[in-house]
Amino acid sequence: MNSTEDKISPSVDRLKQLLPPPEVAPAPQPWQDVERRLGVALPNDYKEFMEVYGDGTLEDYLLLEQLITSEEEFSEWWEKQLDDLRSAAERVPERYTLEPGRVDLLPWGFTIDVDVCYWWMDPREDPDRWWIVSRDRDVSRWSVFEGSMVEFLVEVVSGRRREPWMPRNFPGDSPWFKTTARYLADMDPYR
Repeated sequence: MNSTEDKISPSVDRLKQLLPPPEVAPAPQPWQDVERRLGVALPNDYKEFMEVYGDGTLEDYLLLEQLITSEEEFSEWWEKQLDDLRSAAERVPERYTLEPGRVDLLPWGFTIDVDVCYWWMDPREDPDRWWIVSRDRDVSRWSVFEGSMVEFLVEVVSGRRREPWMPRNFPGDSPWFKTTARYLADMDPYR
C-alpha cells in the first residue's frame, strides 16, 4: 500500500468500489510544479484520483486528464482551451469569467464527442469547494454539479447522474477505467 492509499478520501474510496482502479498504481505526480504553472492549487480529490487511477478513459468515452507538467505544453494546451471558450463566448453563461488573468473554468475531462468537464474555480483560493461545470460540444448546454470531481464521477458511475451530453448507454452496467497508456496500446493496429 502506498502513502496515497493510507490517506484516501471517502469519495475516492466510494469510487474505487464502483469503478475498479488499474492494477498498477501510476507514478507520483509533481503537484507543486503543476499548481505553480496553473497559478492555483488543485482539488485534493483530483490529486488522489490521479494517484490511484492516473489519466485515462472511463469506458472509452470520458477522458480524464492529467494536467500537463511541461511549461511549453501547458501554455499551448491552456491557450487552446481558452480560445475554444472565447470563440463561443456568446454561449458561455455570464457567471463564468473568461477575461485574461481571471478565467475561472479549468478543464479536467473531455469526451470523445468534445464535450468538456471543468472545475468552476470559485472560490479560487479553496479548490476543495469548487463545483463541476460541464458543457456539450456545441457550447449550447451547460450544467452544474454542486460537488467535487470525484463526487461527480461517483454519481455518474453509479447511474444517479446523467448529463445531457451523455449517451444513453453510458456508463454501462459494469463501468471500467483504462489508463491512457492501456487505451493507446489497445488502439495500436500493429500489436
